[in-house]
Amino acid sequence: MANLFEGYTITSPYGWRRLGGKSDFHPGIDLVKAHKAPIYAFTGGTVLYAGMGKAGTGLNNYGNVVVLKDDNGRTQLYAHLDRVAVKIGDTIKKDELIGYQGNTGDVTGSHLHYEVREKASPLYGWSSDLVNSTLEPTAYLRDFTPQPAPVTSTNYIVKAGDTLSEIAKKYNTTVNIIKAANNISNENFIRIGQVLKIPNASNPVYYTVKSGDNLTKIANTYNTTIEKLVSMNDIKNINSLQVGQKLRVK
Repeated sequence: MANLFEGYTITSPYGWRRLGGKSDFHPGIDLVKAHKAPIYAFTGGTVLYAGMGKAGTGLNNYGNVVVLKDDNGRTQLYAHLDRVAVKIGDTIKKDELIGYQGNTGDVTGSHLHYEVREKASPLYGWSSDLVNSTLEPTAYLRDFTPQPAPVTSTNYIVKAGDTLSEIAKKYNTTVNIIKAANNISNENFIRIGQVLKIPNASNPVYYTVKSGDNLTKIANTYNTTIEKLVSMNDIKNINSLQVGQKLRVK
C-alpha cells in the first residue's frame, strides 16, 4: 500500500496520548515536512474556511487553518499553517496546494495538524466528544471513496414537431445523452406521447478548455471517462480541443 503521508514525519498519531503528565485525546495526526513547506490536499473538497481560527467557531487555537468539506460530507482540517493559499468557496482537487506548514495557534513547533471530523456543521463539525466526532485520518484516507452524487432526471413527453436536438437544447444536454438514457438507436424515430428520461437535466456541469488541456486530464479531474466526454459533447476528433471550448463534464 502506498505511503499516504509520503514526505512527512509523523510526530504525534491520532488517539490517546500522555501530555503534561495526564491522558489527552489527540483528534488528528501531526505531520512535519519543514517550516513553510507547501501543503497539498489529501483529497478533493470545497473550502468552508480559510484563515485564522476564531473563538466560538470550533477552530479556536488552530491558528491559520483550511477547512475542506469532502465529497462524503466529512470535514478535513489542515491546521497551524504559516499561511493559506485558498479562499472560502474554492473547489479543491486532490494534491492541490492549500497552504504552507507553520506554527500558528496553540503549538510547540512547526507542523501540520490534520484532522477529519464526522460532520461539517455546526461549528465545522466540532464536538466536545472528540473520540466519537472524529475519524482516524490514516484509515479514512486509505479507504476514501467519494459517494457518487445522486442521479436526477426529468421526464419529458414528446409533442408534435419535437426533435431530439430541440429537446436536448431545451434541457441544456446532448442528443447522445438522451439516446443512451432511453435506449434510442435512431434519433429520428421518436413518437408523440413518448416519455423521455432527461438525465441530470437540472444540474449539468460544464468546463471551459484551457491551454494545455486534453480529454484525459479533464476526464481524470471530473472522475469520468474520455468516452463519456466524447458522447456528451459530440466530439469528432479527441485531439482537436480548442481553448475556450465549453465541454459538458457531468
